Amino acid sequence: MTRRTLTAVAVVAFALLLLTNAAGAQTDDVADQCRTIIGCADAGPKPENPGDRGGYAQLLLFGGLVGGMGFITWRVVRTARATAAQRA
Repeated sequence: MTRRTLTAVAVVAFALLLLTNAAGAQTDDVADQCRTIIGCADAGPKPENPGDRGGYAQLLLFGGLVGGMGFITWRVVRTARATAAQRA
């Protein structure tokens, strides 16, 4: 397959995905004011299980990701400063 064919297939698949998601979103029982990018605070059910959206497991995972990214940033900055000090 050529690059042009692969690109066309990807565009068609993406368009179909958007169409199916748009059709499904119209049938939801969500108030119109909650259909913004921010949404409503009470738009969904309360978390009952650890894996539910907004549960402690999701927040713990987010904290781990933020901590990991902070550690990586700290290491990169530390190494860059050490390299700059050696060159000077």
